[in-house]
Amino acid sequence: MKLIVFGGSFNPLHTGHLFIAEETRNELGYDKVLFVPSNISSHKDDFTGLSPQIRLEMLQEGLKNYDYFMIDTCDIDRGGISWSIDTIEHVYRNYSFSGKPGFIIGDDLLEGFKSWRNVEKLRSLIDLVVVKRNSIHKIESDLPDYYIDNSILPVSSTEIRNRVKLGKTIRHLVPEAVRLKILQNGYYR
Repeated sequence: MKLIVFGGSFNPLHTGHLFIAEETRNELGYDKVLFVPSNISSHKDDFTGLSPQIRLEMLQEGLKNYDYFMIDTCDIDRGGISWSIDTIEHVYRNYSFSGKPGFIIGDDLLEGFKSWRNVEKLRSLIDLVVVKRNSIHKIESDLPDYYIDNSILPVSSTEIRNRVKLGKTIRHLVPEAVRLKILQNGYYR
């Protein structure tokens, strides 16, 4: 089985996440995409007040109709700040896969990647897959094993949260099950 890991806060899961997962899976021939929701993200400040458990529940709702998307709660279970090296070591201990697992990051994280915790070891354990998130042009770097020439969808979790706060629609920006969970529970208000 070819496996690719997609970590993030998923606060909330949106169509951009699904598109990136689908695009990398198809373009690079991965069998499964492993979504790993962070407990506390090491890359961004997130002060929305939603617990990791609530974010996980929305992720589970949003992915339930895909047999090639899986979820692992290792970062939430471990607690504290979520470090990618810990996630990847967990993947090696708990999954059978061929080759190295892929590891998705957005081009917005590429410049700072060399400063990540235990980056040399992390780099040796993964195939680094960079996806376009901010730049329509490929960012020159010797780091990625694969650089996906994906379309950039103009949607972000920040935008979703802001739209909810302003009472605007998020229909078609998030999976319908996620939209309903947000509205029914008053998240991001």
